Amino acid sequence: MPADKQFDPLWAWGEDGHAPRVLHSMIRVRDVDAALRFYCDGLGMAVLDRYDIEAGRFSIIFLSYAGYRDGPAAIELTYNWDQNEDYTHGSGYGHIAIGVPNVAAMWSRLAEFGGRQGTAPKSLMPGAPELAFVYDPDGYAIELIQISREPVRAE
Repeated sequence: MPADKQFDPLWAWGEDGHAPRVLHSMIRVRDVDAALRFYCDGLGMAVLDRYDIEAGRFSIIFLSYAGYRDGPAAIELTYNWDQNEDYTHGSGYGHIAIGVPNVAAMWSRLAEFGGRQGTAPKSLMPGAPELAFVYDPDGYAIELIQISREPVRAE
């Protein structure tokens, strides 16, 4: 961005892009604090922004491992203030994939942060990275994929 250009937070995704790219995935949550504990404290993401939209009676919170422009895609947590029932995930939702240096350690660790263990760590074929599944406090599937050939000891 040229030095003479002012950063506009409402254009956080960029205002001069020339190619499509994934920006974020949105999921609806019932308990913001539980969701933030899982994604931020458990998985190590950071809150980029939070917008409370009084007129629409909802909040949106963007999480990522880096900023909007240079990092991986973000996750948008949407909290509808007047939602009284649990959400259904439908048959079309798959999962959010997150790369971690030690799948087994993260899979075990996330139970402390409101996660529920799903598929235990495994490789789909010899020499492939390990993967595992956990579920966030709202029941969304999160796939953990090994991103280090030599797993890091502690996370």
